[in-house]
Amino acid sequence: MDERYATGGVDASTLCYRQVGRISDGGYGRVVKAKHRLTGQTVAIKTLREDHDDVRMLLREACFQAACRGHPNIVGLHGVVRNPRTGKYSLVMEYVGPSLADVLEDRVERRGRGYLEPVVRRTMRQLLRGAKAMHDRRIVHRDIKPGNILVGKDRGSVSVKICDFGLAMSTTEASPPYSQGGTYWYMAPEVLLRKPGYGEVADMWSLGCVIAELFSGKVLFEGDDAAHQLHKIFDVLGVPGKETLEAFKPKSKLLALEVEQWRSARQQQQPEQCANHHDRLRELIPEKLLSQDGFDILKGLLAFNPDERLTAAEALSHRWFAGADPDEGSALAAFLAMVAWLVFTAICAWVFVRVYTLWINFEA
Repeated sequence: MDERYATGGVDASTLCYRQVGRISDGGYGRVVKAKHRLTGQTVAIKTLREDHDDVRMLLREACFQAACRGHPNIVGLHGVVRNPRTGKYSLVMEYVGPSLADVLEDRVERRGRGYLEPVVRRTMRQLLRGAKAMHDRRIVHRDIKPGNILVGKDRGSVSVKICDFGLAMSTTEASPPYSQGGTYWYMAPEVLLRKPGYGEVADMWSLGCVIAELFSGKVLFEGDDAAHQLHKIFDVLGVPGKETLEAFKPKSKLLALEVEQWRSARQQQQPEQCANHHDRLRELIPEKLLSQDGFDILKGLLAFNPDERLTAAEALSHRWFAGADPDEGSALAAFLAMVAWLVFTAICAWVFVRVYTLWINFEA
């Protein structure tokens, strides 16, 4: 964290900033766009709502962001400021741009579809890098979704950054049972079932949901509550087997009950399909949209059993991401081109010297 903010320097006041716009209004807080009165720097300022105005929550969020400070795929924290009139504290963060949810919605409205595989692959590589940075520090975000991913430009290329650590937790500080946190549509099965202990792979499920949404332009699992959300997951992925049920202890009985309720409801609605129900994920994201390598990543992130789910490090090492970053690819191509030119120049020089030497010897 910047020393000025940590020590309560002259910039540690909201009066140093002038609001120039509104970014979002969430359930816990409001985020506005502002400019520093002296430097003109554009920032985002988050203030908690009255019913959630707990400075400890705000400082906790600031600590999580500060722990990941400097990572290109996590929104940077400038500091904590205080409004001298109200006494309320706010977070000052880097201003990035619109949310991925807004960008995706705009694309679907204009083109009627989501993104192509190369774009999704580059986006996911960045998000997985951000997730790995959090998970290396034992931080679980718990609310990764398109609305909490910001899209901006960095030196001419598009970048994405994970934001809003309001529901994040540290597995080194907290001990099970963990509370249920996040948004149902992107919530991992172990969180939906309130499994006492869950870890960083809960975020990986959320990223799997984001991948699918980037391709289709639609939410993959759209439930109304925890039970309905589980049933939506069963609709697409099928029901978990015995080994997975065992992995959900002490919530195995609850999960088995949800499976039976889902089967009963499906038997009444679509009896002819109930007996032959299977994993429909490939039908929703066909090979014309996503290659087999990419689908392996998607399946690995959406593994119902958290013990079988891919970690961020494992996903990043998959061959699907080979050459995914155009900037890195361009840099490598430029480097190889330079090496080739130097080699070519050296050969030409050697040939010239050799021919010249032979000519001198011939004249002599």
